[in-house]
Order: sequence, then structure tokens, then C-alpha cells
Amino acid sequence: MNRRTLPALTALATATALLLTGCGGESSDPDDKIAGAGENSAEASASPGEKGAGDGIDRPEMEFPGDMEVVLDWGQPSEADQAAALHDAGEYMTAVNYGVEKQDPENAAYKFYVVPLSSAHTFAKDMIKKHVDAGLTGTGALRFSNGKVKLSESGNTASVTFCRDESKYFNKEVKSGKVHKTKVDEKSYYAFTLIMERAKVPKGLWRAKDIAGERGASECVGV
Repeated sequence: MNRRTLPALTALATATALLLTGCGGESSDPDDKIAGAGENSAEASASPGEKGAGDGIDRPEMEFPGDMEVVLDWGQPSEADQAAALHDAGEYMTAVNYGVEKQDPENAAYKFYVVPLSSAHTFAKDMIKKHVDAGLTGTGALRFSNGKVKLSESGNTASVTFCRDESKYFNKEVKSGKVHKTKVDEKSYYAFTLIMERAKVPKGLWRAKDIAGERGASECVGV
């Protein structure tokens, strides 16, 4: 299967659309994602990662209701910058879903993990707003796995790739509580690339700058 490299904003639109129509829904999306940057790479170990970063950064708290769980099913690379970039990529994706849960396109949690006015910022806001406009939130277990990191030569940006598993995650109507359960197939799995940027302050934080996603990614099925 051939994959094209897209400009960030085109990939952004694809990622936003595919996630809104995800959770088992039908959609036709191009096979697109942005390329990674840099030479140095690491793959997270198979053991689940720690819940907190332990870096002293005052991070936003995110608590989900009992019927919703975000699982970051990866370990941390041994190299400190790669570990930090992967951790904060996971926190960014968690924060986007937290904004959906809170039905708040201006939620402070995702803003903490984005470069202001970047495509990752736009993606988060648009995804939350589309769910709010549709009267939808999420329920079930949303799992992220197979995290890999590439640092740029400068060490100030990193490409983070990972899989998103929606086989146990579904849309739920906010007003009625009705759950839209659908069959699990290849379209329940996604491959994502995030470009993370080292923040000047606070020290140790990485923020999402660009994002792209591919729905029905065969490399993410069963991972």
C-alpha cells in the first residue's frame, strides 16, 4: 500500500475527520500520514508506562468517569528526551479525549500540551467541537500502544508514532446516554504521527505541534 506524505494541515483535516467518524463508524479516509524527522530513534518497551512523569512539572489533572478509560499501553525509552516526548504525546492524546468528555473546545488540559496556534492545537479544538456539535462523548476503553520516538538532529523536536485501538471504545450520546456500538474491524485501528516540540518553559515539557493519522492501519491491528 502506497502512502503519501502530506502537508501538516491536510493531514490535520484527515485526522480530525477520521476520529470523529471513528468508534466503529463508517468513513472513507485517504491513507495519509506525515513523515518522521531525525536520526535517533527508540521503541518503547512492552511493559506499560508509568502514570506520571515524575518530573516536577505542574500538569493539569484529568479524571474520567467510570465508564471511560484511556490506556497508554507502552513503556518508556531509556533515553530521557525520548521518554519525555513519548510521555507528553500520550498526555496530549489523553487531553483531547478529556476535552471531549468535558464537552469543552477550550479546555485547558489540551492547551497545556500543544504549541499555540499549531496544527495540533487546531486538531484538538476541532475534534472536541465536532463531538460537542454532534452531542457525542466517548465510553469504553481507548488504548494507545506501540509508541516509537525519533529525535531530530537538534534534539528540539521529535516524531512520535503510535497505534490507537478503538475496538472497545464507542460514541455515546450526551443527552440520552445511548451508546453507538458497532462491529470491530480494521477501521477500529489507527496509526498516528505526532511532531513534538521541546518547550522552553516549563523545562522538561514537550508539546504537540503537528499531527496526522491513518485509519484502518494494518500494522496496528492486534498490536
